[in-house]
Amino acid sequence: MATVDGVTVAADVHGVVQGDGGAVDKMAGGAGKDTLEGHAAFNQYFGGAGSDTFVVSAKFAGLAHEGASLAFADQYAYMADFQGAGGYSSGDNDFIALSGFGAGSHLDLAHVGTSGTSGATLYYYTITDGVTGDVTNFVINSVNGHGLAAGDYAFY
Repeated sequence: MATVDGVTVAADVHGVVQGDGGAVDKMAGGAGKDTLEGHAAFNQYFGGAGSDTFVVSAKFAGLAHEGASLAFADQYAYMADFQGAGGYSSGDNDFIALSGFGAGSHLDLAHVGTSGTSGATLYYYTITDGVTGDVTNFVINSVNGHGLAAGDYAFY
């Protein structure tokens, strides 16, 4: 079972665990495949075991800091344990659903840094909305040390 801000919650009728909004949503998945969608100005995702989906929604990203930035305070989301980045692996393969961004939107790597976790690497990304020009920032802590590849995310 998943948690939001330390409270156990069930998925909605669409199978999505929804955040409760406010300043911060700290969301943790269970042992299986979870879909987590934060509604806060900052969303911290921990998928845990299983191939999880993290939803980055333009609807809620607009509440966060806009403009390209590497400052952690300017990030919309932090995926604390992204598994399977860079291509399919035999283990868990997490996924990022980029929802509601306009036609022509794109994802760009902004920076690569180190993490305190052995073998993990921090990847800072920006999403530029192809219609509005708004920029949304997020960070993944890549468990296998690889950056995102085409199969790790998609725009919807």
